[in-house]
Amino acid sequence: MISSERLSKNELKRLISVARGKERADLVIKGAEVVNVLTEEIYPADIAICADRIAGIGNYSGIKEIDAKGLYAVPGLIDAHTHVEMSMLTLSEFSRLVVPRGNTCIIADPHEIANVLGKKGIIYLLEEARIAPIRFYCMVPSCVPSSPLETSGAYLGVEELEELLSIEGVIGLAEFMNYPAVLDLRDDAIEKIIKAKIVDGHCPRLSGKDLNAYISAGILSDHESTELNEAVEKLRLGMRIMIREGSAGRNLKALKKIAGNRYTMLVTDGDRSVKDLLNEGYLDSVFRRAVAEGIDEMKALQMVTLNPAEYFGIKAGLVSPGRFADIVLLRNLRNFDAERVFVGGKKPEFKFYKYPEEATSSVKARKISKEDLIIKSGIARIIEVLDGEIITEESREFVEGINVERDILKAVVIERHKFSGRIGKAYVRGFGLKRGAIAQTIAHDAHNIVSVGASDEAICNAVNRLIDLGGGIVVFDREFYELPLRIAGLMSDESAEKVAEKLEKIEKKLKDLGCKLKSPVITLSFIALPVIPKLKLTDLGLVDVEMFKIVEPIIDQKTY
Repeated sequence: MISSERLSKNELKRLISVARGKERADLVIKGAEVVNVLTEEIYPADIAICADRIAGIGNYSGIKEIDAKGLYAVPGLIDAHTHVEMSMLTLSEFSRLVVPRGNTCIIADPHEIANVLGKKGIIYLLEEARIAPIRFYCMVPSCVPSSPLETSGAYLGVEELEELLSIEGVIGLAEFMNYPAVLDLRDDAIEKIIKAKIVDGHCPRLSGKDLNAYISAGILSDHESTELNEAVEKLRLGMRIMIREGSAGRNLKALKKIAGNRYTMLVTDGDRSVKDLLNEGYLDSVFRRAVAEGIDEMKALQMVTLNPAEYFGIKAGLVSPGRFADIVLLRNLRNFDAERVFVGGKKPEFKFYKYPEEATSSVKARKISKEDLIIKSGIARIIEVLDGEIITEESREFVEGINVERDILKAVVIERHKFSGRIGKAYVRGFGLKRGAIAQTIAHDAHNIVSVGASDEAICNAVNRLIDLGGGIVVFDREFYELPLRIAGLMSDESAEKVAEKLEKIEKKLKDLGCKLKSPVITLSFIALPVIPKLKLTDLGLVDVEMFKIVEPIIDQKTY
């Protein structure tokens, strides 16, 4: 759902008349316990709705009335920063799962599909958003590609940014990951910032004068703080802190001392697996986690309603006159168990969007052989993945090829947008595979093919099968276990239940192969992201993110 923030003259006149009681409301929710997240009060009142807005709170009559006695009325939940594509579902299917749980609004950064299909990919998603029953706001991806250290399927410059910002529902510039470009005063970066009213940030571990400079450019949010002192420094300088709490990246426990500050928000960053969406929920689950961590439920509610609404300047996040009638009726406030959900004053209706052929034929890669994967022996830089984190560390030791006993596996990234045949290779520790391999086209941000395996042969089998599928996830161990993701290599055209079933089989097989990671698919997807410290891998090679350059995987080379 993409709605205009503005009303026509006649719409505004009728809203005022209904608010005054001169006309009957379209719908009145009678006798609810209204949860006011601004004043932090709960009190009984009727909620009068006119078209898609709340007209008044008090004593009202309507053309249609609903008895809500004994139920809490709260604003619909708002995810201030997400990537719908990471759910592996279309927006329509994603909405079918999350809206009935009270998640009524998302601020989406579609840079996953943009890195594959460019401006067209964003327009496809906006077209789908117009028929989806979730309130949808789009932030234009600021860095496609995320850095010059990877090959993306598209490029978004200032001209494309201006065109997209003119579309209704597009409200700002998404996470500016290439902070060195801002600090170095690059014209293209500065011009992008100037064009947008709202600019989200992305600056892990940035501190001191460089952080001051980044904020002074008008970039006023960040969702990459993983330690309290980092978040506090940013908060002191006026940044809105988006605390990520997803399936793999969980930062709430570390940052809970600042949670509840009006400049803090709870976000998923798109990091909610389809299994978690089905079994636990979406932002409603994050709210419950916050309450379990000891955060007052009213403060936790502010972080997923009013705080993001105020930051983005959208008419949601509060049960009050003039706001969108995005309302959730609950039996129990702490449990956030939704009884009824209204989006724009109506019961959600679920429709589905068919993506064009261009979106379903995006994997353009050459098949690989074992000879393509040779790495010389010697002292190697090893990517150390951390369970539950998207950052990585670096270790160095002598390596003579894959060594499963020491959990030294091979990682490769294959360019999949332009048939270049380019392959980045390195060693990785933390996946724990004893045999077999996994390959996938979910590889932030460029979404090339990323694979980790216990043998070169297994890696080749997994990667080549993935190319045949046209994208998705493949595990190979004597046979294939696969989840096709034909839409941009990121999203399935199947139901969430079918996607979850196939993902379950893949994760079970990975566990059988020795992997102990909680979310191996998500963890694998982030080892290719060259803007999150410390050591990452792209099709161009091994990246030292802090030095922002390609480095050799072997420091002291010998003949393999």
